[in-house]
Amino acid sequence: MSDISPTADFPTAEELGSALPQYEIEERISVGEESAIYLARQPALDRAVMIRVMAEPSMGAAGRLMERLRARARIVHPRIVAVYDFGRAISGHLYLVTEHVDGRVLSDLIQERQVPPKLGYSYALQVCDILSMLHEQGLKHGALNSRTVLVDEEGQLKITGVGMSITPSGEISWLHESEASITGDLTDLGALLHEMFGREPLPEDGRVSRNLPPAFGAVIRRCVQLETTRRYTSAAEVREALVQALKTQQQGASTKSAGTPAADPPSAHAARPAPAPAPARASRPAPVSAPAAPPPVSHSHEPAVPATHAPPRYAPGRPPPPVVRPQPSFMKKLDDFLWACLRASLHLSIFLVAAVVMLIFYVMKDKIVLKDPNDPDSAREEAAMPGQMLGKLPEAPQLPQAPVTAPSSPITLPPPAPAADPLAALKAEYRNAVQSEATAALDKVRLNELPFFQKELQRLQNGESVPDTDEPNLPAALKRLRDDYRSKKAALGK
Repeated sequence: MSDISPTADFPTAEELGSALPQYEIEERISVGEESAIYLARQPALDRAVMIRVMAEPSMGAAGRLMERLRARARIVHPRIVAVYDFGRAISGHLYLVTEHVDGRVLSDLIQERQVPPKLGYSYALQVCDILSMLHEQGLKHGALNSRTVLVDEEGQLKITGVGMSITPSGEISWLHESEASITGDLTDLGALLHEMFGREPLPEDGRVSRNLPPAFGAVIRRCVQLETTRRYTSAAEVREALVQALKTQQQGASTKSAGTPAADPPSAHAARPAPAPAPARASRPAPVSAPAAPPPVSHSHEPAVPATHAPPRYAPGRPPPPVVRPQPSFMKKLDDFLWACLRASLHLSIFLVAAVVMLIFYVMKDKIVLKDPNDPDSAREEAAMPGQMLGKLPEAPQLPQAPVTAPSSPITLPPPAPAADPLAALKAEYRNAVQSEATAALDKVRLNELPFFQKELQRLQNGESVPDTDEPNLPAALKRLRDDYRSKKAALGK
């Protein structure tokens, strides 16, 4: 059922430019019963666009139309014409802005016989992939045919008309409620394959042309089969069937050739002929779209295509082209510079440490005295060092000696010397014993005993007598000497 009003009056390019000042309308390409297509430019983004102006929907249909357009705008795919904008112009017309594809419509290429089997096989796989993506997202095309498939200048496909419908007069329109389904899309896919491989539209009775290769004809028959139970259930199954059909055709060609290499089968990877130049803008029946997208992803189950001989890298007799070495990136240069600085700083640090050590050794060389262990003078100096630290011990006084007189004539003997005091001799003997013990204590490094011996010698030097009682902590050697002295003194007293 149509949602348009009985009359539809579409604006001219100048009138639409006044109603949509954000676009520069270049020309009106085509006018139909329900819509008109304009070629325009969007100065803000510096890109070419296509604008479809639609007739005024009937009462209550505008809301449903806007919902379908919103759903269409959410579809983003490199092989589907993108929707940029839609709304109502100042003049009251509904408009839809899509991307512009600088290329041709597939139906024109088929009529001009510019779609050989190899290229048609590649196009068929791409269309199957696009339909699989739409069906996985719960969407349907609804108007798939050779007029809604565009081919850009690089030979890549762009699908338009997603979510639209075909009117009884053959016009592709947004204003009819779409009754698209997966089964309907697969039927349209079969008709498109028949037109590409058979080079003629599918008859209304659904009979497949006999000019098709048998393997591909079987795939197309199953796509347009009237009994739904015998049809394919998804576009992925159609794609797999096409791959198997190509393998069957290759095997048949190999058998017939009887050892002669078979002709190259149609393949998605084969070289594509250069597309014909785009027709005049006035003859474009549908909005065309924008820059080419990357080629379709290849599948591992596709048949291999014989490789061709690669051309020589340079002409014989000429010098090879110069080798262009890749320049390092800025981050690589920065990383190399930082590592060089680190290595230089490490080397400088080692040099400075070595210089400081050598300077210290040079300054302290005069203060460092190396002693020979075999030198007796060094040994005596080391032995005398504790005595120098503790102080020099007092020397024992010498006993008086009788004066020596020269003999005279006549010789007379001196009177006998008085007897020596035995107590003084005992004290001298005691002092010598204390001196010997102090020296022994010094040699044996009994430093804790030296103060007692030094005090005892000082007492004897001052003429004091040996005390009758011993002090606490008196060394055993000094106590023994005192006891010996007291016993001898007691013996003299008796």
